[in-house]
Amino acid sequence: MHGSKNEYTKAKYSEWLGSLFGASFIAFALGIWLHEIFAGLAWLILLIGVALHTWGMYKTYQRNK
Repeated sequence: MHGSKNEYTKAKYSEWLGSLFGASFIAFALGIWLHEIFAGLAWLILLIGVALHTWGMYKTYQRNK
C-alpha cells in the first residue's frame, strides 16, 4: 500500500502556511472592497471572528491533548 490514511489528512507546514496567508489576503481584500457596506458592523464581525477563532483553537487543543 502506498501510504496510510493519516498521511493524506495531514498538511505540511508550508501548505498550512500558504492556506493561512491566502485566506488572510482574501479577507483583507474583501474588507477593503466592502468597507463602506459593513462599516457599521465592524465590532460585531470582529466579536464573531474572535469567538469562532477561540472555539476552533479550543477544539484543536482538546483534540491534540
